Amino acid sequence: MLEAGARHPADALRYSRSTPNARVNASLKPSVPRTPVLTAVSDLSPRRIHEASDAPRARILLVDDTPSNLLALEAILEPLGQQVVSVRSGDEALKALLLDEYACVLMDVQMPGLDGLETARLVRTRERTKHLPILFVTALSREAAYVTRGYEYGAVDYLLKPVDPDILRAKVSVFVELYLRGEKLRQQALELAERRRVEEELQRATELEQQLVGIVGHDIRTPLAAILTTANAQLSRELLPDAQRKAFERVARGGERIQRIVDQLLDFTRARVGGGIPVVPGAGDLNELCRKLVDELRAAKPERSILCDFARDSLPGVWDLDRLAQVVANLLDNALKYSPRDTPVRLRTYEQGADTVYLEVQNAGAPIPAHLLPTLFQPFRRGDGADQRESLGLGLYIARSIVEAHGGTLRVESTPDVGTIFSLCLPRQALVETRAHSACAGVSEPMTA
Repeated sequence: MLEAGARHPADALRYSRSTPNARVNASLKPSVPRTPVLTAVSDLSPRRIHEASDAPRARILLVDDTPSNLLALEAILEPLGQQVVSVRSGDEALKALLLDEYACVLMDVQMPGLDGLETARLVRTRERTKHLPILFVTALSREAAYVTRGYEYGAVDYLLKPVDPDILRAKVSVFVELYLRGEKLRQQALELAERRRVEEELQRATELEQQLVGIVGHDIRTPLAAILTTANAQLSRELLPDAQRKAFERVARGGERIQRIVDQLLDFTRARVGGGIPVVPGAGDLNELCRKLVDELRAAKPERSILCDFARDSLPGVWDLDRLAQVVANLLDNALKYSPRDTPVRLRTYEQGADTVYLEVQNAGAPIPAHLLPTLFQPFRRGDGADQRESLGLGLYIARSIVEAHGGTLRVESTPDVGTIFSLCLPRQALVETRAHSACAGVSEPMTA
């Protein structure tokens, strides 16, 4: 209890229970109304609550049947900035320990009903609170028997009144720190377990994708090849009736479309699961590759104009030309789809220094909507046109993956003034192992309109 003229919070613990009518020093009264027992938290000032709000906090349980003692302990522990829960009996202490986790317990020994020693013994019988630190704060004599008995019942320390506030805070702060460190370790363990669970799920998903690739690569391609071979053989016959020719042409077109979809799915899975699309570099001429692709498109779409602007007649390098043909064909095909029929598509190549070459595909027309630019190169992103219903939206994703496998970059600029320009930067020799020394590595990401 507190003496009426007590000058220090510890003075509240100086006197025995023989002075039940002692008044509480007004300076120790909390500034906020006290909350009910079992949920009572030390009445921190708004400033301290603000300071402690961002940091993790531990709960400290105070057990004493004398309100003035509880108030004094709260005042002593208030600077620690932790949550202090005060209860007035052993029964209430056991209930509180069922509801929440605590860093430590400060408990009076002499209490009516369930005293402190018996309460400590019951706390030790529960697995959850078996190792909970208990500090006895009591006015009992210093006889060794009492101290020994307290330790036998599970106390980690035994403090006799009057209690030095600094010593009490120091002891409690040690248990608070240990508790918070333990909570941090437990949280890290949970996060690690969750991360492992996610990794295992991703591994299972990867294995499933690989199995699907095997199905697509073998069980679909094999019968598809037979269908295309049969259709092409029939189309090669000179005396084939017109109705049958049209039917076999539809079969061939459908088979070729399925073949393209299968190839895209295989490339997509290689890019996502297999560590990137594999490339096999060899000596070749990028300009010669572009001429062949343009000639094929001009023959397929004679109504469209494709203009070539080559800074040099020959642009030699070491690349996987078959893979680069996929990239250039995709860019040209997209440019033809998304530009007005009366406007040309422009293909330009040039070099910068001895080690870097560039290829640009430009088309006129409305710019790509700004909301599509950030995800343009992501898989399964399709344009807004009606003819895009037959597309998987994998073309640009695969194109960028192929370019990056060479150590290059692929970006886009789309504005009303210049139209849409896809810019491909390639090192003269494909950097299959790393992009670390590629001159294209510093090229900016896709720009917005």
